[in-house]
Amino acid sequence: MKTVLIVEDSSTSRDITSHFLQQGGFRVLEAEDGADALNILKARHVDLILTDIMMPNMDGWGLYREVRADKRYNLTPFVFLSVLDELDDQIKGLTLGVDDYITKPVSPPQLIARVNTALMRSQRLTNYFYRNPVTDLATSRYFRERLIQEEARCKASGHDLSLVVFGIGNYVSLVRAHAEWFAESAARLTGQALKKQARSFDIVADMGQGRMATLLPNAPLERAKAWADNVASNWNVSLIWPETQQNEAVDIGYECATISGNGDAMEILDKHLASFDRKW
Repeated sequence: MKTVLIVEDSSTSRDITSHFLQQGGFRVLEAEDGADALNILKARHVDLILTDIMMPNMDGWGLYREVRADKRYNLTPFVFLSVLDELDDQIKGLTLGVDDYITKPVSPPQLIARVNTALMRSQRLTNYFYRNPVTDLATSRYFRERLIQEEARCKASGHDLSLVVFGIGNYVSLVRAHAEWFAESAARLTGQALKKQARSFDIVADMGQGRMATLLPNAPLERAKAWADNVASNWNVSLIWPETQQNEAVDIGYECATISGNGDAMEILDKHLASFDRKW
């Protein structure tokens, strides 16, 4: 379920738009102006921003400039939904680089279609920049950006955030005995297996050299350990070396940590990744 942030100073308009989007299958967050929206972005993950233009404190133009100044939101779709239907306003918005400009009134099917189109465009770009084509997992760069966002969100909301780092124990031997592409195939199978075991909103990333990092929002450390224990105890991943038809098991180990929200998330991640450093 994608999350849309509605920014609108009129509570009536906000409620109507929120109802339309919820009926369309979206999770909705609401802000009454640009300043309120920025505070929400600090604490919550948002897939798309849908904003009015004329608002007190900080209008839609100002919000757009603030959002785009933060590189973390480069690929977050930004859509104007406004009664300003003058061509000059639409051109101004599109020239700035907003993903769409919708004028009110708008029918529910049209609103849902435009929001879905902006999200699909963003997803294609995200897959291109933040997806490892070999393992089909999130990249290290994307994971680190989301780790910072989730740490801030969980600190603001008081929710738990856990990290589990998995490592393929025989990654080096797979490279030495067979080939690097063979070890990468093992990493791909490992990533696919982990994604099947993770929740839809957990983030699973390929950190390189047979190491996978998994971010578990709203999960205390005990639950994360229990999940990782279950994954490891039921682990049964292997692949066949084509020249000999020999079946090679893929061994994994893991380490768990809780993210406290004290700004040390990256340090914790690097520490646990280092424990799986490869001795070539």
